[in-house]
Amino acid sequence: MSTAASKKTAKRYYITFARKLTQVLSFIIIFGGTLGYSATFLVLPIRVGLSNPYVIISDAWMLMEIMLGMAIVPLVAIASIALFTLILGRATCGWVCPFGLINDIVGALGKKKRLSPQTVISLWKFALFLAGLFIFIDISVYYNEVAGSSIKNYFGAFSGAPSTFLDPVTTMFSLMFWMSYHDKWPSDLNEWFNLPAELYWRLFLLAIIIVAILFIPRFYCKALCPLGAIMGLGSEFALLTLYVSKGRCDECKICERVCPMDVPILNFLDSGEIRHPQCILCLKCMEVCPTKAISLKLR
Repeated sequence: MSTAASKKTAKRYYITFARKLTQVLSFIIIFGGTLGYSATFLVLPIRVGLSNPYVIISDAWMLMEIMLGMAIVPLVAIASIALFTLILGRATCGWVCPFGLINDIVGALGKKKRLSPQTVISLWKFALFLAGLFIFIDISVYYNEVAGSSIKNYFGAFSGAPSTFLDPVTTMFSLMFWMSYHDKWPSDLNEWFNLPAELYWRLFLLAIIIVAILFIPRFYCKALCPLGAIMGLGSEFALLTLYVSKGRCDECKICERVCPMDVPILNFLDSGEIRHPQCILCLKCMEVCPTKAISLKLR
């Protein structure tokens, strides 16, 4: 980076402060049951699971899955996902989602490994494939029941919401909370050997994903989150987006190095608009840019 650019450095750390504050406050509000607040009818495109006695705001993805499995059109869940995506892109992933906050905390403890642009897109496509697969299973379970040919046994405990098979969110925010709430954790070593195999699978997968996040920040968000993948698909049309000025940019790549989602920002110099399915609008790139080449605007 040039000396002139160094003098112009404008590290707007207030953005990180605002985002962290928003994440923490959102976490407290979402788990408002711990403060005595009652559940609301609010549905947001966040990952928090269901069946948590302390959660007062619903997880749009889980609600959509369960309702599809019951042959009920999840209008509220779909509307919530569509509305937020078309206005804010994946901003709720970066600013509101409770598991996004967990990803950030764990990722800060590890050593970051930067992924290639091709890998980042491939991971998003994989997550999008998972989203489609889960929705297909949801619908198939119900319609096979109606036709008199049950396939629930193939999916067992996961037939009501198949994404929980690969979902650390449900394990952390639903199952573990539920077991604590009802005092179901084993009290001695022998009881641990009598727990259902499903619980062992969930805890093992949660541990694997936590370890992965230590090396690949926001690994779950990049590769496994079905909600984030769907929102990434629609974020192409979002009103709020980041712009990069080719005239101001000196291609120092500081922005790319701090991006938790490994978005190849300099690839968008010609178009100006940073439209990428993995962008969660965390604004870290805008914060560290020494030449103020990156800005947030409405289309």
